[in-house]
Amino acid sequence: MSDTVEGGLQDSLAGAARRVAGGVQTAAGQVQHAVCKTEGGVTEVREVIRAQPIASALVVFALGYIFGRLGSLIH
Repeated sequence: MSDTVEGGLQDSLAGAARRVAGGVQTAAGQVQHAVCKTEGGVTEVREVIRAQPIASALVVFALGYIFGRLGSLIH
């Protein structure tokens, strides 16, 4: 009877390990997908900055000004 219990325990542990491994593999796939999308977004932003550097600089300065003003309201 103890062989049956040990076999059942090993089966349930093996099943749990498979489920955990599957979850980790799914998470790794999602992270890889997110990294690919992020790299694509960075490339697009870089291309816009190179195409229109003056407009990009104005946008960055405007955002800095807005965040600075918001920061002064918080303190």
